[in-house]
This record gives sequence, C-alpha cells and structure tokens, in this order.
Amino acid sequence: MTLEDLKTKSEQIGFQYAYGQFKKPVKPPHLVAIVVATDNFMADNKVYQKRTPIKLDYTYIDKDIEMQNKIEDEILSNIAWNKTDETYLSDEEVWQVSYFFEI
Repeated sequence: MTLEDLKTKSEQIGFQYAYGQFKKPVKPPHLVAIVVATDNFMADNKVYQKRTPIKLDYTYIDKDIEMQNKIEDEILSNIAWNKTDETYLSDEEVWQVSYFFEI
C-alpha cells in the first residue's frame, strides 16, 4: 500500500481524507494520515529497507461501529495494524481513534 492507495481506498468508502491536515475546516467523520518517526533497516550507512510508519486518525462525533469496521476490514485489510483506545477530545467535542501501521 502507498499513501495514494490509502487516499483512494478512504475516499471510495466515503471518508473525507487528508494527508497532514485539511486545508479548510471539515466536520467529522474524517481520516487524517501522518508519517511518524521512520524505522528504516540500515547498515553501513545505507538504507536497505525503507519503512514508513503511518498514524491514521479517525475523528468522529457519534460512535459508528460500521464505519470503524470499514476502516479495519476494507482500508487496512492487507496490512498489520494496531489502534488506540477511543479518546474524547473535549476542546473539539469529538472522539478519536488512531491506527498505526507501516507502508
């Protein structure tokens, strides 16, 4: 999977999607992907395998198990991933779950 594949899959399912951040404010639910610290396989000052760790934030107002299942079963179906517990962001009055995986 590439970042472009992630965008395509997310939009096909009906999510608003952005890499980094949205240019204009959008209402949840939406997905935002960012690259977190890389963990490349290196030796002798050379990268032998590039690893791009991604954090995919799913932000929503109302809990919708079906939408989370779409993320897990359709977008992330062919890769290994972990996710955080649901977190309430009181300053924005939204819920968020983060998915972590490598591409």
